[in-house]
Amino acid sequence: MKRTLVVFGAQHSVGALAARQYGNQGYDVVLVADHAHCVEALTCVLESEGIATRTFTGELTRPEQARAMIRSIRSSVGPIDAMYYGLDSSNAADHAAEASELSLNLAALVGELLPEMRSRKAGAILLDAGAANLLCAHGVNAQYCLQCLEEARACEGVQVGTLSVGVLIGGQRVC
Repeated sequence: MKRTLVVFGAQHSVGALAARQYGNQGYDVVLVADHAHCVEALTCVLESEGIATRTFTGELTRPEQARAMIRSIRSSVGPIDAMYYGLDSSNAADHAAEASELSLNLAALVGELLPEMRSRKAGAILLDAGAANLLCAHGVNAQYCLQCLEEARACEGVQVGTLSVGVLIGGQRVC
């Protein structure tokens, strides 16, 4: 059976790595970007590696736009089995308003996907470690919100977690 990963933030390194990792595990990959040119190179690379890839474009500046994007993807490709949500964390700290919008969109995306995942008793919601510092409802760190969600959903088959990239430079791990 075909499985699908939706990647919000594929133009950033962790999103691209998530797309490749899941694609190599047999998932079809949906890349979401404001503009198609943002993920053209990644699409070419993934497809050259035999990973089925689709691109959806559109503004996601409001929660309703985020929910509409999920509905559009779902109507086109079918059920969504996993979602990765990332951002350019180097810019998020400098733009408090943008970070606030991103956290609202994350909540909208999770709210749109979670009921279907719960009913299937399977799914994954992944958050970039940089995005985990966003504040969600009531000023609580998104990482904490995800930990609570993970504990509540673990018995229902929905996995929740964060992804980060670490590298070795001169034998030392740098995160």
